[in-house]
Amino acid sequence: MRDISNDINERLPFPGAYALAEITDLSAETLEDLDHQEKQELEAITNLRRQQEYATSRHVLKVLARSIGIEGLEILKDDLGQPYGQAEGKKYFVSIAHTNQTVFCGISTEAPIGIDLEPISREVPEKLKRRILHPDEVALFDNMDTIRLWTIKEAYIKLRGQGLRLNMNQVQVKQEGEELFTEINNDKRAKICSFHTENNWLAVAYFSNTN
Repeated sequence: MRDISNDINERLPFPGAYALAEITDLSAETLEDLDHQEKQELEAITNLRRQQEYATSRHVLKVLARSIGIEGLEILKDDLGQPYGQAEGKKYFVSIAHTNQTVFCGISTEAPIGIDLEPISREVPEKLKRRILHPDEVALFDNMDTIRLWTIKEAYIKLRGQGLRLNMNQVQVKQEGEELFTEINNDKRAKICSFHTENNWLAVAYFSNTN
């Protein structure tokens, strides 16, 4: 596991804990971090790779939680399926993303977050960009790597907790100086931290106070 909290916290206005980890075989250490409910959920997953993703992400989140003084973190889901953390009656904001090899996890004590990652080397068809671009983005982001744009929008969608209920071409990304923002019909504006590390594009979205 690689803790990248410092890399991200220097870009965000509030503290959090973030890490990248390789998806590994189910180990005793990983399984020990699962509570009773999580073990039941793990057993209900029939695909081995999905089991490994699930167990790795829960383990990483709990290690991160302990690193910032949170003991006994439970990972739960709200009515929309959005994950969140809970410990000693207090709610924490968490987000999870993964590729075939890597899990990216984040936990915040102060504000909601949405995160995503994709390998820089991932090849995607050009027609995908046409499908995810908002009509007003074409001139601005036509030269941006499609996979980077994907992570930016996916992080925002996770922040809003809407998943498949929201199409990427409904999300408009705007650039102001070097900063990236996203919004839908001027509602729920968010700032996006987008950068690359370990051959992955990473994005972290959080709601902005700017209207």
